[in-house]
Amino acid sequence: MTSVTCPLCLTPLEGWDSLDRWHWDVNRQTYTKLKIPAGITGPQRINIERGSVIRCPNSYGFEPDVHYLPVDYGRFGPPVVLGFTGIAGAGKSQLLAAMVGEIERGGLREYGINTRPIDRSLHANFLEEKVRPLLSDGKVLPPTPPGITGFADAFLITTTSGPNRVITLFDVAGGDLTRMVHAKKYLDIADGLFFIVDPTQIESRGVGDITFNNVLDLLEDADRLPAKVSAAIVLSKADTVRFEDPVARWLRSGDSTVLDAAQFVRESEDVYAFLYGKEAEAWCRPYRDCARATFHVVSSTGGSSLREGTLGTYQQAIAPRRVLRPLVAMLAMTGVLTGPVAETVGI
Repeated sequence: MTSVTCPLCLTPLEGWDSLDRWHWDVNRQTYTKLKIPAGITGPQRINIERGSVIRCPNSYGFEPDVHYLPVDYGRFGPPVVLGFTGIAGAGKSQLLAAMVGEIERGGLREYGINTRPIDRSLHANFLEEKVRPLLSDGKVLPPTPPGITGFADAFLITTTSGPNRVITLFDVAGGDLTRMVHAKKYLDIADGLFFIVDPTQIESRGVGDITFNNVLDLLEDADRLPAKVSAAIVLSKADTVRFEDPVARWLRSGDSTVLDAAQFVRESEDVYAFLYGKEAEAWCRPYRDCARATFHVVSSTGGSSLREGTLGTYQQAIAPRRVLRPLVAMLAMTGVLTGPVAETVGI
């Protein structure tokens, strides 16, 4: 029987397939238990369960008190939990929106990876609230509000070489990560974290990123380092230093569609050297603390500048650069991608 852990309250959910299904009752404006006839299987059961959710029992009443998970969340074994870490304004939300936008247009298929959202309503909301405003309307995304507990989006990942896996993507307000008064529970089961480095904030913060240190200290206290959490250190807003090598060289190289462990090593070496040259070695702590880690050069907007006289609108069309590379590396480091090459990424 499949056993998974709720990422919102950490309740163990035993026997996922035997748990009650719930669905949204439009008339009552609340969730009601789904009635499934005994013995029904195959296409009929799939049709009845489509769009349903699992109500977490949350036996100890942790916050959030009442919450639900998509029915596909635990159907394919324990999901791979991924989160975005970095100070406010580092570009976490922009990177996540650009990443999901590239997934939506089929960018992962070039790597032999197929995807589908596990909750179409959640996915549609994220497209409407984050992806389209950035990529289609050229709007600067507002900071993630504090106190968000749910994941931003989740996908079923299908490859030709391994089993189907679900990945969940968490975006957390930088202020929440700075204070860590109430640590986000998903961190205690996170499989991988994207550590976002804003090159425009490096020189004024030579001591490093407090959110990196807070999260890594928490993971160390929970005995999850070095082996249980992988790290992708992402030089976001790389277009702001696009005339400096080696950043310029990687931005010009575009998006490779080959899973090449040696290429990840070369990029990691170059970004590490770039940060070291900026006296920003403190930002490299995830690389030292995690057994598997990579560095990446990324531009979520493609270098478009803000339009004068407007509040948060870009001048040129948004053209993300290399935003899927950190995700592909993470899929390899967390075991979603399998095979000899995937096993050596980040080592």
